[in-house]
Amino acid sequence: MLYSIFDVKKLSIFVIGILFLPGCGLFASSPHDNFLAILKDTTGQNIDDVPPVMLPHKEDLIDSKILSNGNIENKYKFRGACKYFLEVDPKSRKIVGSRYEGNNTECIMNP
Repeated sequence: MLYSIFDVKKLSIFVIGILFLPGCGLFASSPHDNFLAILKDTTGQNIDDVPPVMLPHKEDLIDSKILSNGNIENKYKFRGACKYFLEVDPKSRKIVGSRYEGNNTECIMNP
């Protein structure tokens, strides 16, 4: 009887430990997933007030063009062949969309 209670206790501790593993970084996102998350997090922010740890970096601006919907699309260089694009509403200066061109080995940010 004591042996089976000990097994249940060990199993409970194991299950609780597994539940806490995501917070320990074992299941952390890849550098490419991190890049995508940061790119997505720029949406809704004012293009002039984005924190420097995020994108965009003004010195990396390659090109700007006006889209058919009247918004501005800024193209930025990143790493290697990776480029990212931010669509900006010219009136509110809010980023309303983003995309990238490149592969998942160059479009990366370490978590």
